[in-house]
Amino acid sequence: MEKIEAKNEEVFVFKNYLSKKQCNKYFKMIHDIGYRDRTLPWHVRIVDITKDPIVEKVTKFINKTFNLNLTAAQVEIQNHHVNSSSELHIHDHLGRESITYNSLIYLNEDFDGGHFITKNGIKIKPEKGMLTFFNGQTIWHGVETVKNKDRKTLIFWWRTNDI
Repeated sequence: MEKIEAKNEEVFVFKNYLSKKQCNKYFKMIHDIGYRDRTLPWHVRIVDITKDPIVEKVTKFINKTFNLNLTAAQVEIQNHHVNSSSELHIHDHLGRESITYNSLIYLNEDFDGGHFITKNGIKIKPEKGMLTFFNGQTIWHGVETVKNKDRKTLIFWWRTNDI
Protein backbone atom coordinates (compact mmCIF):
# COMPACT_ATOMS: atom_id res chain seq x y z
CA MET A 1 0.00 0.00 0.00
CA GLU A 2 1.16 3.50 -0.81
CA LYS A 3 -0.31 6.56 0.88
CA ILE A 4 -0.15 9.74 -1.20
CA GLU A 5 -0.63 12.95 0.77
CA ALA A 6 -1.03 16.64 0.00
CA LYS A 7 -2.05 19.04 2.78
CA ASN A 8 -5.15 17.42 4.35
CA GLU A 9 -5.71 14.91 1.52
CA GLU A 10 -4.88 11.19 1.63
CA VAL A 11 -5.28 8.74 -1.24
CA PHE A 12 -4.33 5.11 -0.69
CA VAL A 13 -3.02 3.13 -3.67
CA PHE A 14 -2.76 -0.65 -4.08
CA LYS A 15 -0.91 -1.56 -7.27
CA ASN A 16 -1.82 -4.79 -9.07
CA TYR A 17 -4.92 -5.36 -6.94
CA LEU A 18 -6.70 -7.00 -9.90
CA SER A 19 -4.96 -9.26 -12.39
CA LYS A 20 -4.79 -8.33 -16.08
CA LYS A 21 -7.26 -11.16 -16.79
CA GLN A 22 -9.77 -9.80 -14.26
CA CYS A 23 -9.34 -6.27 -15.64
CA ASN A 24 -9.94 -7.50 -19.19
CA LYS A 25 -13.18 -9.18 -18.10
CA TYR A 26 -14.65 -5.91 -16.80
CA PHE A 27 -13.07 -3.83 -19.59
CA LYS A 28 -15.08 -5.84 -22.13
CA MET A 29 -18.35 -5.32 -20.21
CA ILE A 30 -18.62 -1.67 -21.30
CA HIS A 31 -18.53 -0.49 -24.89
CA ASP A 32 -15.84 1.72 -26.39
CA ILE A 33 -16.94 5.24 -27.24
CA GLY A 34 -13.83 6.96 -28.61
CA TYR A 35 -13.57 10.66 -29.40
CA ARG A 36 -16.55 12.96 -28.92
CA ASP A 37 -16.51 16.74 -29.12
CA ARG A 38 -18.11 16.91 -25.66
CA THR A 39 -18.36 14.67 -22.63
CA LEU A 40 -21.33 12.35 -23.01
CA PRO A 41 -23.90 12.02 -20.17
CA TRP A 42 -23.26 9.43 -17.46
CA HIS A 43 -26.13 7.13 -18.40
CA VAL A 44 -24.34 6.47 -21.73
CA ARG A 45 -20.96 5.87 -20.05
CA ILE A 46 -21.72 3.48 -17.18
CA VAL A 47 -22.75 -0.10 -16.47
CA ASP A 48 -24.04 -0.89 -12.97
CA ILE A 49 -22.34 -3.98 -11.48
CA THR A 50 -23.41 -3.57 -7.86
CA LYS A 51 -24.46 -7.24 -7.69
CA ASP A 52 -21.21 -8.59 -9.21
CA PRO A 53 -18.99 -10.88 -7.04
CA ILE A 54 -16.11 -8.35 -7.27
CA VAL A 55 -18.08 -6.12 -4.89
CA GLU A 56 -17.88 -8.59 -1.99
CA LYS A 57 -14.16 -9.15 -2.59
CA VAL A 58 -13.31 -5.43 -2.57
CA THR A 59 -15.64 -4.70 0.35
CA LYS A 60 -13.92 -7.30 2.53
CA PHE A 61 -10.48 -6.00 1.53
CA ILE A 62 -11.27 -2.33 2.20
CA ASN A 63 -13.03 -3.01 5.51
CA LYS A 64 -10.20 -5.23 6.77
CA THR A 65 -7.39 -2.95 5.56
CA PHE A 66 -8.87 0.24 7.05
CA ASN A 67 -10.79 -1.30 9.97
CA LEU A 68 -14.06 0.15 8.66
CA ASN A 69 -17.63 -1.05 8.26
CA LEU A 70 -18.56 0.06 4.74
CA THR A 71 -21.17 -1.11 2.26
CA ALA A 72 -20.96 -0.52 -1.47
CA ALA A 73 -24.01 1.63 -2.19
CA GLN A 74 -23.30 1.35 -5.91
CA VAL A 75 -20.55 0.00 -8.15
CA GLU A 76 -20.20 0.98 -11.80
CA ILE A 77 -17.95 0.40 -14.74
CA GLN A 78 -17.28 3.89 -16.06
CA ASN A 79 -15.97 4.96 -19.43
CA HIS A 80 -14.18 8.30 -19.55
CA HIS A 81 -14.08 8.43 -23.34
CA VAL A 82 -11.53 10.31 -25.44
CA ASN A 83 -11.88 14.07 -24.87
CA SER A 84 -13.85 13.64 -21.62
CA SER A 85 -12.80 14.85 -18.19
CA SER A 86 -14.26 15.48 -14.77
CA GLU A 87 -13.94 18.81 -13.02
CA LEU A 88 -12.91 18.87 -9.37
CA HIS A 89 -15.85 17.81 -7.22
CA ILE A 90 -16.86 16.16 -3.96
CA HIS A 91 -19.75 13.79 -3.34
CA ASP A 92 -22.06 15.81 -1.13
CA HIS A 93 -25.01 16.28 -3.49
CA LEU A 94 -26.98 14.82 -6.40
CA GLY A 95 -28.01 11.68 -4.53
CA ARG A 96 -24.52 11.00 -3.17
CA GLU A 97 -24.99 12.66 0.23
CA SER A 98 -24.66 9.34 2.10
CA ILE A 99 -21.43 8.41 0.30
CA THR A 100 -18.30 8.89 2.37
CA TYR A 101 -15.53 7.04 0.54
CA ASN A 102 -14.74 6.05 -3.03
CA SER A 103 -12.52 3.48 -4.66
CA LEU A 104 -11.43 3.13 -8.25
CA ILE A 105 -9.95 0.13 -9.99
CA TYR A 106 -8.32 1.03 -13.28
CA LEU A 107 -9.06 -1.44 -16.06
CA ASN A 108 -6.59 -0.08 -18.60
CA GLU A 109 -3.63 2.27 -18.93
CA ASP A 110 -3.19 2.46 -22.71
CA PHE A 111 -4.41 6.07 -23.00
CA ASP A 112 -2.83 9.47 -22.49
CA GLY A 113 -4.08 11.99 -19.94
CA GLY A 114 -6.87 10.78 -17.68
CA HIS A 115 -4.88 11.24 -14.48
CA PHE A 116 -6.76 11.26 -11.17
CA ILE A 117 -6.22 14.72 -9.66
CA THR A 118 -7.07 16.52 -6.43
CA LYS A 119 -7.43 20.17 -5.46
CA ASN A 120 -4.21 20.14 -3.44
CA GLY A 121 -2.03 18.61 -6.13
CA ILE A 122 -2.22 14.84 -5.88
CA LYS A 123 -1.88 13.42 -9.38
CA ILE A 124 -2.09 9.69 -10.03
CA LYS A 125 -1.34 8.08 -13.36
CA PRO A 126 -3.74 5.14 -13.76
CA GLU A 127 -2.20 1.67 -13.94
CA LYS A 128 -4.11 -1.41 -14.98
CA GLY A 129 -5.27 -3.31 -11.88
CA MET A 130 -4.57 -0.44 -9.45
CA LEU A 131 -7.07 0.15 -6.62
CA THR A 132 -7.41 3.53 -4.93
CA PHE A 133 -9.31 4.53 -1.78
CA PHE A 134 -10.10 8.06 -0.56
CA ASN A 135 -12.71 10.19 1.16
CA GLY A 136 -14.83 11.43 -1.74
CA GLN A 137 -16.86 13.71 0.50
CA THR A 138 -13.92 15.84 1.67
CA ILE A 139 -11.29 15.48 -1.06
CA TRP A 140 -11.99 17.57 -4.15
CA HIS A 141 -11.03 15.24 -7.02
CA GLY A 142 -11.41 14.91 -10.77
CA VAL A 143 -10.06 13.43 -14.00
CA GLU A 144 -7.82 15.19 -16.51
CA THR A 145 -8.88 15.11 -20.16
CA VAL A 146 -8.51 11.62 -21.65
CA LYS A 147 -6.62 11.33 -24.96
CA ASN A 148 -6.13 8.60 -27.59
CA LYS A 149 -8.19 5.74 -26.06
CA ASP A 150 -11.04 5.43 -23.58
CA ARG A 151 -10.19 5.22 -19.84
CA LYS A 152 -12.23 2.54 -18.09
CA THR A 153 -12.59 2.04 -14.34
CA LEU A 154 -14.64 0.33 -11.70
CA ILE A 155 -15.90 2.91 -9.23
CA PHE A 156 -17.14 2.02 -5.77
CA TRP A 157 -19.42 4.38 -3.85
CA TRP A 158 -18.97 3.49 -0.16
CA ARG A 159 -21.52 4.20 2.56
CA THR A 160 -20.59 3.97 6.24
CA ASN A 161 -22.71 1.50 8.22
CA ASP A 162 -23.94 2.66 11.60
CA ILE A 163 -22.72 0.30 14.30
